[in-house]
Amino acid sequence: MKASKFFLLALLPALLTSSAFGQLRRPGFVTVEREDRTSSKLVKEDGAIYLEEMLVDEVFGKTTKPAAIYSSLQADRWLGNLIPGKKAVLLAVSDKAYRVRAQAKQGQVAGWVSKAAIDGFPEGFEENLRKFHARWVVVKELIDNHQVALGMTVEEVTLSIGPPDKRSSKISGEGRTDVLEYISYQRVPQQVPAYDSFGRPITTTQYVEVESGRVTVEFVDDMVASISETEGIDLAQNGGYPTVPRPVVLF
Repeated sequence: MKASKFFLLALLPALLTSSAFGQLRRPGFVTVEREDRTSSKLVKEDGAIYLEEMLVDEVFGKTTKPAAIYSSLQADRWLGNLIPGKKAVLLAVSDKAYRVRAQAKQGQVAGWVSKAAIDGFPEGFEENLRKFHARWVVVKELIDNHQVALGMTVEEVTLSIGPPDKRSSKISGEGRTDVLEYISYQRVPQQVPAYDSFGRPITTTQYVEVESGRVTVEFVDDMVASISETEGIDLAQNGGYPTVPRPVVLF
């Protein structure tokens, strides 16, 4: 999926750092640092969904019977036999097997095991996980490219383009509304009267920061509902904004 399909706020990074316009962020702007959880040296199986890339909290199941656990889906290296009734941390999901970290007779192991040997996940968990992953792939690309789309959450927008200059919230009978504002500034020269070291009147040039553009992102119940700008940005390219699916609740 090409990033060009998700036009949007190339927006802030482009607007706020463009030397052509001499625009600056206000002092104190910070970039949100994100842990890179995609750089694991683990050899990943094609088609499998790895939870550590997407989730902060671990997902737990339970071993239901003795079962062989292997290093890969091809069962090329046996790691041991799982002990029934033990907690299992779900690491990845494929069509036919789970990758788990659990207790085996040979010790603590992490590998692939038959789905029939693991239980304890909520009903519909795998279906929701696949929907969650499909959305995560789209949102991750937007965040990596510092873009925003309709349907993203407040957290996702902040991860993508940083903390806002202004934020406001409102709760009503219809739900919660949040508004994030991003402001760009331009350095403008200004002639200021002054005196030289001999007390003679002179004119000096000082630069002041004035607002040159503003982007407002409105959220309804934690999802981007609208994006608008006051000046300086053409948001009408490519027919408007992309939309990502609604957030998926796993359990």
